[in-house]
Amino acid sequence: ENERINNAYQYVASSNTITVYCNLEDVAASRSGDESLRPEPSEAAITVQAAAMDALAERLRARTDSSYIKSLFYRIDPAEMLAVSSFIINNMPYFLGEDDYDRMDTLLTREAIARQLLVDKNVLTSSAGMIVRNNFLYDPLQMTGGLMRKLQNFRIGDQFRLYDDHLFNEENQAVMFIDCAVPASETGRNAVFLDSLQSFIAETEKEFEGVTFETFGAAEIGLTNSRQIQQDTVFSMTLAVIVMFVLLIYSFRSGRKILLVFMAVLFGGLFALAMLNIISGDVSIIAVGISSIMFGIAINYPLHFMEHYNHVPDSRLVMKDIIEPLTIGNITTVGAFLSLVFIGSDAMKDLGLFASLLLIGTILFVLFFLPHFLPSRIRNTSAKNDPSVEDKSLLGRFVARPFEKNRRLVLAVILLTVFFGFFSGDSRFETNMQKINYMTSAQKKSFEKMMGLLNKNQHVMYFVSEGKDLESALVENEKYASVLQSLADDGEIYRIGGIGGFFPSQVRQARQIEIWNKFWATHRDSVLTCLHEESRKIGFSEGAFRSFEEMVNREWKPVDLSHFDPVRETLAKNYIIEKEGKAMIVNLLYTDALRAEELEKRLNECGSSAIAFDAGSITRRMISSLSGNFNYVLYVCGLIVFAFLIFSLGRIELSLIAFIPLALSWIWILGMMNLFDIRFNIVNIILATFIFGQGDDYTIFMTEGLMYEYTYRRRMLASYKKSIALSALIMFVGMGMLIFAKHPALRSLAEVTIVGMFSVVIMAYILPSLLFRLLTMKKGKKRLMPVTLKNLSGMVYAFLFFLVMSTVITLIGWFMFTFGRTTEEKKLKYHRLLCRIAHFVIYRIPQVKTTYRNLSGETFDKPGVIICNHQSHIDLMCIMMLTPKLIILTNDWVWKSPFYGRMIRYAEYYPVSNGIENATGRLQEAINRGYSIVLFPEGTRSADCSIRRFHRGAFYLAEQLNLDIIPVMIHGVGHILPKDEFMLRKGRIHIQVMPRITPDDKRFRKDYSPRSVDVRHYYQAEYKKLSREIETPDYYTDLVIKNYIYKGPAVERTVRRNLKKHNNYVSAIAAMPDKGEITIQNTGYGEYALLLALVKKDLQITAIEPDSDIRALAANCASVPENLKFVEFI
Repeated sequence: ENERINNAYQYVASSNTITVYCNLEDVAASRSGDESLRPEPSEAAITVQAAAMDALAERLRARTDSSYIKSLFYRIDPAEMLAVSSFIINNMPYFLGEDDYDRMDTLLTREAIARQLLVDKNVLTSSAGMIVRNNFLYDPLQMTGGLMRKLQNFRIGDQFRLYDDHLFNEENQAVMFIDCAVPASETGRNAVFLDSLQSFIAETEKEFEGVTFETFGAAEIGLTNSRQIQQDTVFSMTLAVIVMFVLLIYSFRSGRKILLVFMAVLFGGLFALAMLNIISGDVSIIAVGISSIMFGIAINYPLHFMEHYNHVPDSRLVMKDIIEPLTIGNITTVGAFLSLVFIGSDAMKDLGLFASLLLIGTILFVLFFLPHFLPSRIRNTSAKNDPSVEDKSLLGRFVARPFEKNRRLVLAVILLTVFFGFFSGDSRFETNMQKINYMTSAQKKSFEKMMGLLNKNQHVMYFVSEGKDLESALVENEKYASVLQSLADDGEIYRIGGIGGFFPSQVRQARQIEIWNKFWATHRDSVLTCLHEESRKIGFSEGAFRSFEEMVNREWKPVDLSHFDPVRETLAKNYIIEKEGKAMIVNLLYTDALRAEELEKRLNECGSSAIAFDAGSITRRMISSLSGNFNYVLYVCGLIVFAFLIFSLGRIELSLIAFIPLALSWIWILGMMNLFDIRFNIVNIILATFIFGQGDDYTIFMTEGLMYEYTYRRRMLASYKKSIALSALIMFVGMGMLIFAKHPALRSLAEVTIVGMFSVVIMAYILPSLLFRLLTMKKGKKRLMPVTLKNLSGMVYAFLFFLVMSTVITLIGWFMFTFGRTTEEKKLKYHRLLCRIAHFVIYRIPQVKTTYRNLSGETFDKPGVIICNHQSHIDLMCIMMLTPKLIILTNDWVWKSPFYGRMIRYAEYYPVSNGIENATGRLQEAINRGYSIVLFPEGTRSADCSIRRFHRGAFYLAEQLNLDIIPVMIHGVGHILPKDEFMLRKGRIHIQVMPRITPDDKRFRKDYSPRSVDVRHYYQAEYKKLSREIETPDYYTDLVIKNYIYKGPAVERTVRRNLKKHNNYVSAIAAMPDKGEITIQNTGYGEYALLLALVKKDLQITAIEPDSDIRALAANCASVPENLKFVEFI
């Protein structure tokens, strides 16, 4: 449908017409705002303006090449009008309508005939008689009078008046329409013609004193836009180039490096042009022009290379460090721009291809040619750490700041994201295309005048009937004529402009002839008799009206459409469009602007062979299509980028770190544009997608820099951040300088650039670092096991389950103990509920396998003091699942917890903040009811899972109450949910109930104080024995693998493959001694050495690794214990 509209509109719109207004000072002075008070122009004024228009037209015809002008319309040629009217009179059966036949009844009475013949005689005997003689002889009774009035209005419309055969508007200005042969888009040729026109106008104004001319037209506006764009571009780009050179000189301090940067981009541009020509055979200049902005993205690649070369002046080492982020960034951005081929526009497809090929050509130059132009000055390997040297430059010091650690800044970014998010959904497109065109003040006045005069403040709508050929198009148009007339009768259409009945189809001709014949069958004899008699009375000769008699008596038949060429070539040429295999008939509908959209919708429902539209609807459809296409492209682009990020970075977490800033920066862009009333248009929306591509490169470089530092513990991020800053400044300066432009479209580019670059740089600098450090760091130290999406989702699941179950259990307790009596049976039921839920939870922790051992067959029927080592929050649940009859001694924060404090109190758990010696009485009561007392003698969770010093409270309580001590040992919970992290890990839990320690057990001293020491030693020995059994290579495999994630997909894949290939090195590790010192080599990425050191904690291991990068990677693993060190050689 859009294509149908575009095809029709390019013919009906006056995009290649220039309007010229002729003013006379005296006439201009007499103008009034009220049309009714405007005096008719004097004859002298008319003569002067008409003569001035004639003179200008003569100059145009005589001194302008015919290739510039199709036609001039400023006066009605009487001879042409007479010829057309004669043709219509001579063929009146084809043209007369029903209203004409209705009127004929009053024209054909004897009195009317006599009266009309008398008028005819007076006209024929006047000076004009010879001119109109033929028309009167063919139509003596003026049966075509209605047609002639329609013809007059058809030719000039009711907006204009004729004076001395010249066209004047309602402000009494002579008007000329120049139909240009050159399209408005060809500003070069139009400039030649318009310059000539202005010189002709100057000559004419000089010739006629007091006469001035105004001109207005799309070609003139196009030329003004072109010249203004050139002026703005030269001014802005001059400033931009100066500032960019200053930036590059400040950063590189080398003309050679700057030249190489521009060589890379130039190579990319030439490569793109060549490949595009090979692929498609032609190149869209518009696409190439718009994609010149892409050079701002392409320059990223040599900039990153050069900036890194400043730190590491060895091309080979630079390539090694930077090839991965460069290629990943290039491929994702190329994929994003290739998504433009999905837009239904050849220019956009060319743009997508050219932009992609430009980036490919530039990266090829950077990777394959640029290193050869740069010397390698490093001669020793110690210089490899040069990136860690602090950049002392002002820009280097600024960008090296850890912005993500500034809590106020991070909070501001979060709040602004939420704030902009509220406004981001209301982004608007500029539907008024005039607002992105530049017009001088004089042109604006002329435009307003033209719109006001031509449309009389009415809205113009086009209604186009279509057919496979002219005949079928005419038939369709005639079919819809009644619909249009009905709307006009109802007042929904003020006026209909078009061919009307002046170009009938053969179907209409047949119908008209039938009506003609039917009419004259009843009127022929009486009319002709009366005509003969009355004409003789007045003095006309016999046979004077023979032509009329022959026409009435003639047998009329439908004729070929070529018969109406005299009408088509004069009246209908702007309303009939014929192309190969298609024809269109155009109607102009004048209606109220407020109901134009509703009328358009109704007319478009009339039938598939017609379409209604106006200039506004074309823009709206284009914007809607553009918006829809770009939304589609945005989704496709985002999907391509995200998919390749996963493929290249190897982890969905890293992909999200690189992608989330892009999504949030887009929210910022939309939000700020809405706040500052910056609207998308067909120009700046393309730039917005380029900025998206720019941000893609930035976040990838930031993510790669973070991975590099995390992997090797070498400074690299500062170098990447500086090159990002340089790239952003160049783009910001290059496009941002257009803010000084006068042209609205160029200024909108600058506005989007300022908003967009600010957003993507803020997000690139803060979010990747913040998110990456959240995954890998905790309180300034590396996490032993970085957070993964799987662990995070498991933790969220467990936490939500805990909250829900705590709430449910609390509510159950509230109902149980609020209503009715609190009985022992109720209390026991509640404890059993807690026991069952604890058992359910412990055996269903995500990614965790639980093993329970009861070495002595303990039934917990006899009350005792249950003690347990303390490693994690999960310990409590592990104890609660053992038996329902438990009273757990807690600290104050657990007792008062808002989540489960009330549940703890319902379960009769007891706080010991006032001292355990004060609790013996109450605890004795619980023991008498068969409940055991639970304490964690360490008092706090052990961070390294070792057995810490035992407090004496549990042993004092056992002594005072004369109870057995039931030792329970838990292994693995400290690895699954460590003290310092609130994040579940994959692992195993072992719960082991050991034999009771009776008050008279001879293995331990009797007094509670030394007994606590002896029991701790017992725990240490048993825990070491249990650890040696459980902590096998298989147990630590997941921890080892997690030490190698976020260090690149190749590293992680290799480590996983080696562990699987060697069955987690079970046999090799089993063959190693438990104590002593050993030296090993060929450890892969260090995974074998790390696994060995974790299993054999008392074995001192030295791993030889000659490759400095692998050695740094292995030594920098967070879980490397003290008994392992990596060396280059021994």
